[in-house]
Amino acid sequence: MIDTVSVVLFSKKSHIKIARSVLRDFLQMHESSDSLIVDMEIVLGEILANVIKHTYKNDETKRIIVSYTLKDEVFHMLVRDFGPPVDPTRLKPMPPDLENPREGGYGFYIISRVTDEFRVRPLRNGNLTVVKKKLR
Repeated sequence: MIDTVSVVLFSKKSHIKIARSVLRDFLQMHESSDSLIVDMEIVLGEILANVIKHTYKNDETKRIIVSYTLKDEVFHMLVRDFGPPVDPTRLKPMPPDLENPREGGYGFYIISRVTDEFRVRPLRNGNLTVVKKKLR
């Protein structure tokens, strides 16, 4: 069985809550565990915050399309933006350094720890962020 839901948002920080709410409802509808739902909400929040801040430079007029799909017990999340292409080689997860803690910069590390696949693909007009997580 394949099930998909898509949401079109503006690049407002307040719209992250809307995307997370739809995500939560979608995963609950498919009887996902609470821990998986929380992990995916964190991942989505990090991705959208990065798109808004770094790709769109806090311009609240830009569009973001978020899609959630469940196929063969694998959850797929796609985040499509229409900003300048991102160089995926610059998106490396950096583990925390407890000796020299830094402010921020842990998002990709967290994402890499809780997902089975995470990649950003530059497109002709924007970027496509792909996340996959096995449900069982």
